[in-house]
Amino acid sequence: MEKEDLFKKGKKTTITAALATMFFAVAKGVVGFISGSVALIADAIHSLADSLSAFFVWLGLKIAQKKPTEKFPYGFYKAENITSLFISFLILFAGYEIIKESISRLTDQVELNIPLIAMAVALLDAGVMFFVGSYEIKVGRKINSQSLVADGKESRMHIFSSLMVFIGVLSAWLGVAYLEGAVGILISLFIFKVGFDSIKDSIFALMDVSPSRDIEKKIEKILKNISGIKAFDNLKLRKSGPFIFGEVRARVGKEVSVKRAHEISDRIEGEIKKKVGLIDSFVINISPFQVEKVKICIPVDEDNGLSSNISNHFGRAKHFIFLEADKREIKNHYIKKNPHYGKKVRAGLNAALYALEEKIDLVITKEVGLISFHTLRDNIVDVYITKEDIVNNAVKKFFNGDLKILKEPTKEKL
Repeated sequence: MEKEDLFKKGKKTTITAALATMFFAVAKGVVGFISGSVALIADAIHSLADSLSAFFVWLGLKIAQKKPTEKFPYGFYKAENITSLFISFLILFAGYEIIKESISRLTDQVELNIPLIAMAVALLDAGVMFFVGSYEIKVGRKINSQSLVADGKESRMHIFSSLMVFIGVLSAWLGVAYLEGAVGILISLFIFKVGFDSIKDSIFALMDVSPSRDIEKKIEKILKNISGIKAFDNLKLRKSGPFIFGEVRARVGKEVSVKRAHEISDRIEGEIKKKVGLIDSFVINISPFQVEKVKICIPVDEDNGLSSNISNHFGRAKHFIFLEADKREIKNHYIKKNPHYGKKVRAGLNAALYALEEKIDLVITKEVGLISFHTLRDNIVDVYITKEDIVNNAVKKFFNGDLKILKEPTKEKL
C-alpha cells in the first residue's frame, strides 16, 4: 500500500470514529440529563473527550502527510507519535474521571427517571463503540499508525465504561448503591494500564527505539540471502509515525566497482521494501571487505584433491573443487561432480548456478563463457584467470596476488 493510501485510510477511519463517538456523546448527554444519571452524563463527557482525541489523530495523520521541507528534511511523521502521546494523557484523564465518580458512588443513592432507556443507550454505546474501536485498531496496525491504535484502544474501552453505566443505572434502580462504584474502580485501573502503555510506546517512538526484534531478524535474513554481500553490520532501525527508517553497512569484495556497488545497494533496498512493510527509507553504506575467509571454486578434470588438474572448460568440467580458506591458508576442501558437464546447451549457465549453490566467493578458471561469466558476476562472484594446470599452484598464486581478475569472459559462448 502506498504512503498516500495509508494516510487516506487512516484519516477516513478517524473521521468515522469521531462521528460515531460524537453521536453517542450527544445521545448519552440528553438521556443522562433527562434520567438524572450522573454516570451517564460523565460517560457522555468521556465520549466527548474521545471525539476530540479522534480529531487529534486525524490532525496528526494530516500533518504527517506533509512533504519534507528544507527545515524538516525527514518529513513530519513524528507528528503522529506526538498526537499518540497526547491521546494517551486523555486516556489517563478519562480513567481519573471514572475512578473519581466510582468512589462517590460507593455510598450515594440515586433515583432515576426512564432507567430502561438509560440502560438501553448504555448497552448500544458499548456495542457500537467496541466495534468502532476494534476497527480503528485493525486499520492502525495495518498502516502502522500508533495514534490510531491508541485511539482504538480508548474507543474499545467504552464497552467497560458503558457496562459500568449500565450496572450503575441497574443498581440504582434496584437500590444497590455500592455496586456501581466497585465495578467502576476495577475498570478505571484497567484504563490506567492502557494509558501508561500508550505513553510508553509513544515516548519510545519519539526516542527512535527499534520497532521490533522480529523486523530486525527479517531484514538480517534478507541480507544474508543477497549474493555479493560478504558481511554486514551496524543495522539500525527507527520508527517515525507509521513508517520505519533503517540503515546498514554492507561489505563487498574489494574489486566491486562503484556501479556494481550501487546495483547491490538498490537490490538490498528493493528486497527489504518488498518483504518488510512500511519501510520508508533504507540507507545502505557499502564498504570493502578485507578478505580473510573465502570460498573458492575451481573446475577440475578428476577427483584428485589439491593435485587435481584444472579443466580447460568451466561449464563442461567434470568436477568442481571447493576450497575454504582463512588468512591465505586452505582449511578445508571437497570435490563435487558437475551434473551439467554433458549438456549440449546452457552447460555454462547451469554449471554457474550449481557452483553458486555452494555460497562461493570467487572462481579460478582457465576460461569462462559469456553466460556463465555474467551469471557469476551478477551474483557478485569474482572470476580470476589462471594458466596453472594444478589446483594447489593456482591457489598459491591467488594468495600471492599474482592472478588477474577478469573484466569480461574469455569466450563468446560455451
